[in-house]
Amino acid sequence: MLRRDKLMRNYLLLFLIFITSVTAQQRANTQSRSVTAKQPTVTQRPSIKAPTQAKSGSIGSMRDLEYEVVKLSYIQTDRALAILKTMGYAVVEFKSGKGEIDGEYNFTPVYSNQITNLNLPNALPIIIKLPDTETISLVKPSKSKSTKKTALGVDLGGVTLDYTTSGDPMQRLLVGYKPGDFNSVAKLLDLIQNKIDVPANQIAIEALVLEINNDRLDELGIDFSNAGQGYSATFPPPQSGSISPFTVVLDRTLMGNSSNFRANIEALISNKAAEILSKPSVLVLDGRQARIQIGQQIPITKTTDTQISTTKSVDYIPVGIVLNLRPRISEDGTRVTIQVETIISETEDRIGSSGSGDVEAAPIINNRKVQSFVRVANNTPFIIGGLINEKKTENEGGVPILKDLPIIGRLFAVSSKQRVKKEVIVVITPHIIIESEDNFSRVVPQDSELFNKFDNRSFPNSYRIQHSDVFDLSFIYESPVFNDIIDEVNKRSKKDKTLIAREPYKSILSGKIPGEAALVKRMLLDVIGKLNYYKYIDPDKVIYFLDDPADPAGFRVTPLAKDIRSIPEKKALKLSYSLKGKATFDKPFVRPTAAANYVTLKAPYKQELKDFNARGENAEDDIFTILLSRDRDERRLYEVLVMKKMLEMNPDLELTLKYFKPGIEILFPSPEVLLKNSHVVDRDAAKIFYEVNDYYGSFEKEFNRATADLGRLIKAQN
Repeated sequence: MLRRDKLMRNYLLLFLIFITSVTAQQRANTQSRSVTAKQPTVTQRPSIKAPTQAKSGSIGSMRDLEYEVVKLSYIQTDRALAILKTMGYAVVEFKSGKGEIDGEYNFTPVYSNQITNLNLPNALPIIIKLPDTETISLVKPSKSKSTKKTALGVDLGGVTLDYTTSGDPMQRLLVGYKPGDFNSVAKLLDLIQNKIDVPANQIAIEALVLEINNDRLDELGIDFSNAGQGYSATFPPPQSGSISPFTVVLDRTLMGNSSNFRANIEALISNKAAEILSKPSVLVLDGRQARIQIGQQIPITKTTDTQISTTKSVDYIPVGIVLNLRPRISEDGTRVTIQVETIISETEDRIGSSGSGDVEAAPIINNRKVQSFVRVANNTPFIIGGLINEKKTENEGGVPILKDLPIIGRLFAVSSKQRVKKEVIVVITPHIIIESEDNFSRVVPQDSELFNKFDNRSFPNSYRIQHSDVFDLSFIYESPVFNDIIDEVNKRSKKDKTLIAREPYKSILSGKIPGEAALVKRMLLDVIGKLNYYKYIDPDKVIYFLDDPADPAGFRVTPLAKDIRSIPEKKALKLSYSLKGKATFDKPFVRPTAAANYVTLKAPYKQELKDFNARGENAEDDIFTILLSRDRDERRLYEVLVMKKMLEMNPDLELTLKYFKPGIEILFPSPEVLLKNSHVVDRDAAKIFYEVNDYYGSFEKEFNRATADLGRLIKAQN
């Protein structure tokens, strides 16, 4: 019995061990599968298989290609693709079909000049059109019904936003090319950017609408019965004994006549013999239509009677001055051909009776219209005339009752008849605008403080660059060395199209000049100084990072005001910034710290500052130093801190001479923000401090460093 119990206990023990081992194995397998299943989504992204290529370097499919996105700036993608297809490029477009919901589409690729073998010579690059969204406007009729409408038919509930929001850029192409062979893409980019996708010129059109008494027209110095010296006229045959509308073009070669004409107009205006009805101007692209409309909307009440009810409605009729123009610039840029339509309308006294309410008063609308084709030289005015208006006014009055008495009633009555004959002339002057030249100032407001916006509480302050803020730097563009470099760059880029995507070729070809940022910063500093913005920097809130090996961080935060107040007599505070050490995995971030000490100036201030700032072979090797010895040095440092904040607020501000022109608007920080915040004097501030103090020397050093690199590239190509 005892033996049997002992055997039973042994069997039970073995059974428990077996069950425990099996359970543990199942738990381990389950955990292993769980970790394996979760690993791709938690610890790492699924790896993307690299495109496979044959050992010979052949391309198997379009997935093996590399791609470059080309954003078109001016021409529509369909027009650009039509040109490229004609030239034999392989193009992929898409045919759209209705999607699952309204506003979405299904796209099917459509191939032009399809290539069956991507490895054939000149088969690549292949151009793919990125489909543009069609739902780009909110102003679209809504499908929802709404009864809450005003008398003008405006849906007070707004429109229903039925379509999916799309935020991708528009008008783009995707260019596929063989990996490592960028030369074919460079040729295509050069073709698109310099031949196909080019901007149209612009035309500024100035108009002057004058109303002149008919008997004073001869004072303009033009005989409207015939053409004279300095101008040419076109006169249609008279209709009903009156002069028809005509055009007069002044000869730009006889500037005296044009000047006299303007002077005569000003004289008539000052003598109140002429009145300026409007003086509009508009900027329009070459070949596009411009429309100027100045006037009113006259309400006309309409009454509709039916057997059941009487309803009233209001229509609005535009009255005033309308100018429709469509200019076209000649190939040489010296003449402009313009389609022009001028409409001048006005109302007279209302007629009808409104006493009973059955007949509403309606206005008489006088309408004068001219349509013409004109070709004039650039900056040459032409006149549209013959828009004659004649008004007859008869007034009668007198002493009631007495004026109606026979014989003696005339003594108590007053009557007058007035006949006024006026003519409206329109003087139109086209100006061809080239953005890179000074005549772009025609469309830029004059220098005035009215265009500056300061003391705003809810919006940033802003300042518009004036002509006096821009330096005359024509000597740079006239330098023979600079022009030789540009010629060499152009010559090299024509032979090797890949250079257009490499620096410094890319910058020079786009019109940039190495080192020009220092010149622009100096001009910005003068603007800040003119506005006295330095006074909004609290000296006690200016800090810097002092190099301190004893501190675990390697630096300590130090207030600058204390060090400035402690400057010994005849000495200067020197703050030098350099990149010490390189970033490592153990210490990935290296903060540029300052080495501070007091120095004795043995040479003039600018020479000492120039010597303390050293340029290395690379930008990382540069050492920038701030030198403070006088009150104006401290003020300049505060102006630099304002500039740092201003550049942060204007990320789209290009520090190039090509961009920095009169008329651009720059945001400025509010004084409250500057006074409240702390300001860090770092390596960037030291760089700006040096550049604005020695702006020409800094420009020259950076230019020489960039062109030296260019010289090495040119030698490598030989």
